[in-house]
Amino acid sequence: MYFDLTSLGIHFDTIIIWGLLMACLYNLFLKFAVEDRSNSPLVVSCLMLFSYSLSYEIVDLNAGVSIYSIWATYDVVTMLVILLSHKLLRLRFTSTLYYVMFGLSFNTLLYLILHIDIVVFENKDYWWFWSFFSVGINTVDFFMVVTLIFGKDWLHIGKLYSKWTKKKPAINFKNC
Repeated sequence: MYFDLTSLGIHFDTIIIWGLLMACLYNLFLKFAVEDRSNSPLVVSCLMLFSYSLSYEIVDLNAGVSIYSIWATYDVVTMLVILLSHKLLRLRFTSTLYYVMFGLSFNTLLYLILHIDIVVFENKDYWWFWSFFSVGINTVDFFMVVTLIFGKDWLHIGKLYSKWTKKKPAINFKNC
């Protein structure tokens, strides 16, 4: 039996935006409920909600094959805005920030590869990467929402980053 992933992807975007809204509200609640809570998860979740909501509306306005390059641009701009907001607000980098940056980078890479495949090489024949793209984008988006809600370093990306840069961990994982 054939299972069409395209209709699932359309509805999954709505679920992701709803999840980002819940993450934003949850982090807003925690900001007032927990004394020593970093503002970073709240800022990241609000910016992600704004970015994903805006890019979701652009799909209807610019329906076409170049939509993948538009989504890649949105992800790059979102990463820059998040980093700029942390710089301007002097927020410390938390595990939430690392996970979202990793997820947005991965999504950008997938968008660019699919754009090159469909627009530049004009490939119209189905191949395995299209299914990988659909599952990969949705999985990464889901894990970013989970990370924004729970705020834990469950893959130890923060520790790996600290080890890679040979710095003392700047993240206090207990109040992220």
